Amino acid sequence: MAGGGSARGARLSTLLVVLALVPLLGVLAATTALVGAQVRTERTSRSALSAVVVTGQVGATRSALAREAFLSSARTHLSDAGVRERLGPGVVGALRTALPEDDLAVARRRTDAALAAVAPASAAGDLAVGVARDLAPLRTAVDAAVPWSAVAPGFTALTAQLAGAERLAVDEAAAGGVGAEVAGALLEVRTVTEAVAADSGESLDVLEELVLAQGPVTGRAAADWASAAPLDVLGSSPAPGVRVRSEELLAMTTGLRASAAAVTARVGVAPGDARLAAQVRDLLTRLTGRSAGLDALAATTSARAGELARGETASARRDVVVLAAGGVLLCLLTGAAVLGTSVALGRPLRELAAAAQQVGRGELASVVVSGPREVRVVAEGLAATVASLRRLQEQARAVVAGDLRSPVLATPLPGPLGTVVHASVTELVQAMVDRDRLREDLTHRATHDSLTELPNRARAMELLDRALERSRRDGGVVGLLFVDLDRFKQVNDTAGHAAGDAVLRAVAARMRERAPAGGTVCRLGGDEFLVVVEDADDAGLLGLAEALVDDASAPVAFAGTEVVVGASVGVARTAGGTAGREELLAEADAAAYQAKQEGRGAVGGPAAPGGRGGVGFYDDDLRLRLTGARDLEEALARALRERELVLRYQAVVGLDPDRDTEGVTGYEALVRWQRPGHGLLPPSEFVPAAERSSLVCDLGRYVLLEATRRLARWSERGGAAARRTVAVNVSGRHLVSHHLLQDVRDALDGSGLEPHRLVVEITETVLVDHALAHERLSALRALGVRVAIDDFGTGITSIAQLRRLPADVLKIDRSLAAADDPASAELVRLVVGAARTFSLGVVAEGVETPAQLDALRAASCDAVQGYLLHRPCAPGAEAPEIEAGGAAVQEPVAGGRAAPGVGAPGRGVEPPRTPRTRTAPPGSAPPAPPTGPPTPARVDVAR
Repeated sequence: MAGGGSARGARLSTLLVVLALVPLLGVLAATTALVGAQVRTERTSRSALSAVVVTGQVGATRSALAREAFLSSARTHLSDAGVRERLGPGVVGALRTALPEDDLAVARRRTDAALAAVAPASAAGDLAVGVARDLAPLRTAVDAAVPWSAVAPGFTALTAQLAGAERLAVDEAAAGGVGAEVAGALLEVRTVTEAVAADSGESLDVLEELVLAQGPVTGRAAADWASAAPLDVLGSSPAPGVRVRSEELLAMTTGLRASAAAVTARVGVAPGDARLAAQVRDLLTRLTGRSAGLDALAATTSARAGELARGETASARRDVVVLAAGGVLLCLLTGAAVLGTSVALGRPLRELAAAAQQVGRGELASVVVSGPREVRVVAEGLAATVASLRRLQEQARAVVAGDLRSPVLATPLPGPLGTVVHASVTELVQAMVDRDRLREDLTHRATHDSLTELPNRARAMELLDRALERSRRDGGVVGLLFVDLDRFKQVNDTAGHAAGDAVLRAVAARMRERAPAGGTVCRLGGDEFLVVVEDADDAGLLGLAEALVDDASAPVAFAGTEVVVGASVGVARTAGGTAGREELLAEADAAAYQAKQEGRGAVGGPAAPGGRGGVGFYDDDLRLRLTGARDLEEALARALRERELVLRYQAVVGLDPDRDTEGVTGYEALVRWQRPGHGLLPPSEFVPAAERSSLVCDLGRYVLLEATRRLARWSERGGAAARRTVAVNVSGRHLVSHHLLQDVRDALDGSGLEPHRLVVEITETVLVDHALAHERLSALRALGVRVAIDDFGTGITSIAQLRRLPADVLKIDRSLAAADDPASAELVRLVVGAARTFSLGVVAEGVETPAQLDALRAASCDAVQGYLLHRPCAPGAEAPEIEAGGAAVQEPVAGGRAAPGVGAPGRGVEPPRTPRTRTAPPGSAPPAPPTGPPTPARVDVAR
């Protein structure tokens, strides 16, 4: 069927082509003939125009040459003395006045210009070149005053050549088959040409025969000197300008005849006749005027002939265009008619067939309903099918593009099939909506903190990288604020994690509102936040940091109460992106740490309760301090490897309330650093650096091993030394680390020391700052190790909490033991009494005077330590037995005095005191330990 349809279509096409070709060929033949005729006419007119132009150029050249010959003749004759004498001064003056010498120079330039203007690429151009060549020697002869009879033939011959060329050009133009108007104009040009030629000869004749010879012209009457016959025919010219100018020239000719007759009548008069001179001047003036008029008339007729020739050429060209356009239009109309017929007959079927083929290939084509009724019915059915398929396609595209809210998806297809398809599309759309929601939720969760809805750490790093990239490109400033909340852990421990979450949400919302335009607030994790600010100066960054501190310090309402935290903010900045992300983050973190440290009472001390926090700016001073701290940490790590750390031991003395006797019950191990080049350094100069890093755990591990080993060695001799204890102070970081229990086990196993002879000391604030403190201390007591609470009385632990403390000993801080006011003494008795109630031992630190010792004995304190009794000593082979007469090596200080033991980092150095030594009688046994629990001394590695 398809092949048959194609064959029938081909036959119809052939018939239509043949039908169209018959009239088209006739139209093309007629059009070609007419266009050819007009093209020839246009070519003839163009040739005539060229001939007219050449005629004008040659006529202008001949007129100029005739004028030059006339002036050359006058100059030659006037150069002859005999002629001047014969004419007389009057006539000579008249001639010179009418024909000045400058006119000859002007005439020559005019002749040269006319010769140069002749079209070079023509026969007239070649003639002009020859005339110019032959004219040069004639001019030389005139300038040399050669007799005119020798020069005149040359000028006459050249003038004749130009006149012949001019007539030839006119004849060629007229012979080309031009129109009647152009032919008449060319005839006028030839008439004027003959008049100009006659005028040239008559002017020379008048000058030579009448004026210069002063005698009658041989063979002619004076009335015939000025001929007007060539001009008579111009009186009937169709051009008004030509008629007027010819009439003017006829009038000039009449006047010229009268003037010639007057001069002729004066022939024979004496040379001095004044009237003859005037008549000669008038005659020459009329000759010049008539020549100029003829030249103007020649230009007018030439211009008219050229204009008519150009008009005829343009008309012929227009006729060519019109005929060609008409023929093309007729062909187009014929072709359009054939095409319209073909379209009207075959287009509906072709379009319907093409649409059916496209639909069969899966392409949805537009179906045009046209043609006969039967074709229209088929086309309408196919169009309805295509419309349904197109709507289904649009629904599929909307689903693929993710435009699940498109109205297309809500419109079902007609019929039962459409209902089924619509139900399937609806299910698919719902599945995609659920998928997109899940994807958006996962994307948001991947880049945002679920609690505060702030960008998380990964997103913060990405935003910071982008800000630094813009800074490197634009040279701007990027500021980074590291916000670390203070006392947030206490809120979690005391009020619960729900309160902590409320604080984080409230602080995050305040910071988001406080952030400047373009600034971004992010949560790194825990209680740490970042604020990225671009294009802000130092003052603006510090102002923002202070505002963030104020916002974080404002109370947060929770469960009917108010929760208060603080914030330490570190500020760092970089200009032009000179710092990288990690470097800038480290600088801001360091500044925040510095602000937190400066907000505490002492380095490593507790944060001020209720304090609002502080701001640290990473500047050159902080950079130097951090560099120094880093160098110190590196040196300390090397010191641990090279065993540059040494221990000093200060005895703890037990008190017997019934008698004035004292005995050493244990030792406090104090760590020192024998640093090369610096001497012996106290803990205050290196423990804070260890506390800021993991070195504090290594330091604690070293002291545990060394102190237990030393006490075990002293115990090998038996006696009282075998019952004494050694105390090691453990930092908060070491306490909560998972290494502590194993470090204690290793120290006990390595030394063989009984667990109850090791006392682990922690400060009171560690119990508050670390939630794992109670658990770790309970595990230590389970091992058999004793626990002492150091610096008791300076923290915030209440006496009521003593019954829940996992401790064995309370150590009263030196600030209470050394005070001599009644209130402090009463407070010491209160602490001792409370400790007795809960079966805790009590040790007082910092005893320096006998009065302090007596007061502590009166308060029933179990043991004391201080410079009054013993200074820190270097370890020897024997245990320090000062009270038994043994000599211990005391720690030297500057000026020869012993160095005191140093408490927690930042504690001031105690002034040295003169020790009081007690010596037992020879052979007596060492004093028995007190009835209370052993009281340890401390190795200071905390914080």
